[in-house]
Amino acid sequence: MRGCIYKSFRLVRKDNGEKMKFSIAIPVYGQEQFLRFALDSICIQTPDVQIAVMDATPDDRAQAVLEKYRKRLHYQRHGRDSGQTAAIQEGWDHTDGEIIAWLCADDYLFPDALAAVKNVFLSHPDVDVVYGDSVFVNEHDHFIGYFPAISDDMSNILKGCCISQPSCFVRRTAFDAIGRLNPDLHYIMDWDLWTRLYHSGAKFHYLNKPLSVVRMHQMTKTASRSRRRYVEIARHLWSNTTKSAMVKSLIGFYHQDLLSVPSTGYESILLKFLNFYRHQKHKYQKTRGVNGRYNYGLSSYRNEAKNTIDVFMPWYNEHAPATLRIGCDLRTPPEVYLNTLSLSASSSGTRFSYSVPQIDLSSHLLHLQVSPPVDLPWHLQVVEFHDGTSNNQKVKKI
Repeated sequence: MRGCIYKSFRLVRKDNGEKMKFSIAIPVYGQEQFLRFALDSICIQTPDVQIAVMDATPDDRAQAVLEKYRKRLHYQRHGRDSGQTAAIQEGWDHTDGEIIAWLCADDYLFPDALAAVKNVFLSHPDVDVVYGDSVFVNEHDHFIGYFPAISDDMSNILKGCCISQPSCFVRRTAFDAIGRLNPDLHYIMDWDLWTRLYHSGAKFHYLNKPLSVVRMHQMTKTASRSRRRYVEIARHLWSNTTKSAMVKSLIGFYHQDLLSVPSTGYESILLKFLNFYRHQKHKYQKTRGVNGRYNYGLSSYRNEAKNTIDVFMPWYNEHAPATLRIGCDLRTPPEVYLNTLSLSASSSGTRFSYSVPQIDLSSHLLHLQVSPPVDLPWHLQVVEFHDGTSNNQKVKKI
């Protein structure tokens, strides 16, 4: 899924006139079926962006996708490298933007992400790092939740990665002051970077809005459940927090990994136990008046809603969405507004379908508001937008 850019629509780029350049590195190894979405989401941004693509794919599949973007790439390389961390650093070394970031080939940005980040940096010259929220989608681009661990209290960075990597942007001067990315890290180089910036006294600014979309699917590094990843996490926690906090954090990381991709065998049993434990902990916290964090109406991890929720998604498709499907534990259809338009529902088991009328998508943004028919807690499972074509991932050329 993605959104619609009508053929008659001409993108109008607006800027506030103050210069600020971004350098975004995209390390690529496979994922060619998703790469165009990452690139299109950068090309549509209004601020000046230097794109660096380091392609380590052994064949030419990704290069075929890159062909139509050659003129937009500031730096490109095709060939073997020393890994993702080295590739990201290479991209930054060959660009000179004041703000640096990286985007994995299977993730993509919200259309107004860089403009919002730029405004913060220009308005707050003392800020070194700007980070925001991320949307989680599955391999079909269906909404499944928000990045659960986000925190505006940066002391939490010592015991967990409370920043979503594609939604984080750093002043190059602050990065240069602490050195380069750690080339020995394959999985947590982002967390290591945020922690070193925190220890250096860098000032962080939380931007309370979604800036990126993260795909959760079987081909991600997280889905591999690699032993090396947990070793890197454990070593990082050992250096930055207490033993008890380390154990809790490791369990939390593993639980999130199990939630991110389908689990089978003993892992499915373990997931049920961890879900039960977290549910009991949540109930206990409620009795103590602690309600936990809610992102746009959805609780972290459990996707529980007290009332109305807000779902935000970029939409870069050639065709407009024709149908909306919502999976939840409600027995009657919820009240739904899409970009302020009320939608009519038809029930189908635990999935409710809604026909989508023609809507204004010049902003390339879908804003869905979902309200339960009764004032009781409920759980969201998935939100699906379908454009009515056989290929729901056909993007408009930008």
